[in-house]
Amino acid sequence: MNIVHMSGISKKYPASTSEIFALRQVDFQVEEGEFVAIMGRSGSGKSTLLNIIGTLIKPTTGEYFLRGERVDQMSEDQILALRRKEIGFVFQQYRLFRSYSVWENICMPLALDQVEVDADYLQELASRCGIADKLDNYPEQLSGGEQQRVALIRAMAHKPAVVLADEPTGNLDYKTGMAIMQLMEDCRREFGQTIIMVTHDKESADYADRLVILEDGKIIV
Repeated sequence: MNIVHMSGISKKYPASTSEIFALRQVDFQVEEGEFVAIMGRSGSGKSTLLNIIGTLIKPTTGEYFLRGERVDQMSEDQILALRRKEIGFVFQQYRLFRSYSVWENICMPLALDQVEVDADYLQELASRCGIADKLDNYPEQLSGGEQQRVALIRAMAHKPAVVLADEPTGNLDYKTGMAIMQLMEDCRREFGQTIIMVTHDKESADYADRLVILEDGKIIV
């Protein structure tokens, strides 16, 4: 069953003398529970595709369904509610709040949505990620790899259907980056999330079930 279904997705931006297409008539489907890696040169449309999947931007044309719901025709309020419920984000820059503890960072999306914290679930994630003893620490007390693990747990805290990862190993050394990839794969298998990841690193992409390659706004593989 497809959890993400896109048909004829294009995205164009105005330029001084013409229009620039970031995506051109893209058809893209992801099955529930699948791990998909997206690769391509800079400017190929990777981030645009990920941002459309994540409902951060709307396509110019085309149809986008997430779990059977037509996203491209939703209102902003509907999109916000869908994003908070169904989508988790893991960013290259971690985006942790320095003045909050690890536990507070993890729980912040739940607090904003007034969702009850499943402490047992979060403790299990923290244990699997090897930071159960650091939940009272602050981000500056953690290594880069540990901060990325916090970001991964935060992305999964509300049990989203889809986790979107944008260059999740980009700021990490090789060993730490591969450890993060293994954690993502382990959590995906254990907790059933669908993962869609943009990466420039072939070894990270090898963890995925399927590789998608973009070139000039089109899927070529």
